[in-house]
Amino acid sequence: MTHDDLYELFRPFAPVALKRMFGGTSVYVDGRIVAIEVDGVLYLKADAVTERRFEEEGLKPFTYQAKGKTMTMRYYQMPDEAYEDPDAFRPWFRLAKEAADRAPLVKKKASH
Repeated sequence: MTHDDLYELFRPFAPVALKRMFGGTSVYVDGRIVAIEVDGVLYLKADAVTERRFEEEGLKPFTYQAKGKTMTMRYYQMPDEAYEDPDAFRPWFRLAKEAADRAPLVKKKASH
């Protein structure tokens, strides 16, 4: 997905800020990360409250390799139909936004 694709997908729901990250893009709404895009796949933020909903749909979490281990993050693939249909995207966006809103804000370290 290009940055234009991400802006277009989220436009009906919220203004987003995009930041490059390890081989992908982080998607922020109101200063909180709601999704990550890696290799053209969008993963939406989940937490203990919402994770089950993603799993019930058979959606896979984002994983990566570090120090010979597979690490899993609480970001889940977005359903294919949600890429093209705002009505299909709406409930998934809502789940990701709610999970992001519940997460503690990470304070930036002051630079000296």
